[in-house]
Amino acid sequence: MTERPDPRKELLRQMKAIRDRMNPKLVERAKLAVFGKVPYDSDAAKEAVGHFLDARDDGGAFRRKLERALKEEGATLDLEPEVPAAKGTAAAAPVPPKPRRGGRVT
Repeated sequence: MTERPDPRKELLRQMKAIRDRMNPKLVERAKLAVFGKVPYDSDAAKEAVGHFLDARDDGGAFRRKLERALKEEGATLDLEPEVPAAKGTAAAAPVPPKPRRGGRVT
């Protein structure tokens, strides 16, 4: 008589194989979601804030107000990525901003 494999061990083996094929970031997001924490993508959040600020029609007044408030809290409004400094240069030059559309996209 042939012995059947333990179904629990087989199921655990299959679950491990699935986890090994998954993106580790996706697994981490799922773990956080189970505990009621909402993970977010900081790059997407920065882009959304940039679009919001660019769409305002106040000549940059709200952006300056936001920058001042963040500075008082010890944070900065870092929306544009910086290019690493080349050897021999003093500081990194900011990357020119991408053109952004204002208003609704339909």
